[in-house]
Amino acid sequence: MKTEYELSKHRFYELKHFCLQYPEWETLYSQLDGWAKEIGKNEGDTTSRDGIRLADLAYKMTLIREVCHDICGDYEQLVFEYVILGIKPQLTWDQKDFWYYYRKFFWELSRRKG
Repeated sequence: MKTEYELSKHRFYELKHFCLQYPEWETLYSQLDGWAKEIGKNEGDTTSRDGIRLADLAYKMTLIREVCHDICGDYEQLVFEYVILGIKPQLTWDQKDFWYYYRKFFWELSRRKG
């Protein structure tokens, strides 16, 4: 029986792996400054390319943070850390609420991401 916020297995794994890339995006984002350091190494406008990469990374990271903020309420930080790091949180009370927000997070991420 499907619940209100259930996704297909493959869509869920697609979104889960999307979120697990967050730390990589954060590292890359901090390394790019919008001014290409590869002048002369590549053809084309490397500064524009890096600017586009920065915008894309910022969009992805903001999407995950916004969905967490908008959906998860008191569980925002727990859900955020779980989806980006994959480390199961040590829950001390009522796990059902956490898992409800976890499922709802992926359902809303799927809706917003398209």
